Amino acid sequence: MVCILCRFSAAQSSTVESIPGQVLFNQLSQGLTASDLETINLQPVRCMGACSCACTVAFMAPNKLTFILSQLSPTDSVSDLLKFSSQYLACADGKVPFKERPDTVKQKIHAVLPPLLIKL
Repeated sequence: MVCILCRFSAAQSSTVESIPGQVLFNQLSQGLTASDLETINLQPVRCMGACSCACTVAFMAPNKLTFILSQLSPTDSVSDLLKFSSQYLACADGKVPFKERPDTVKQKIHAVLPPLLIKL
């Protein structure tokens, strides 16, 4: 999930192309396609409630840890997020070992939540 409304200040231009969250979503979408990671379901979200910590993304899947990352650069964090996407996909429980996580993921973790115990 990527918050597509994340912006760095209220004074920013309101065009979709300049909203950092939308830029991050677009970059990740292109990167997933180019990396043959299209099995990952990238979802745009209109708000994740972390407006003071833009840009914000979440990695979540059934029976896996949920990672919420914030204060991400819409361009500089893309390669690390793509690498983590691959690692997360490969781990049955989502527990990518800390030492193996890309630097951006290590530094920008906002929260790690346990797997949801009920089916949605």
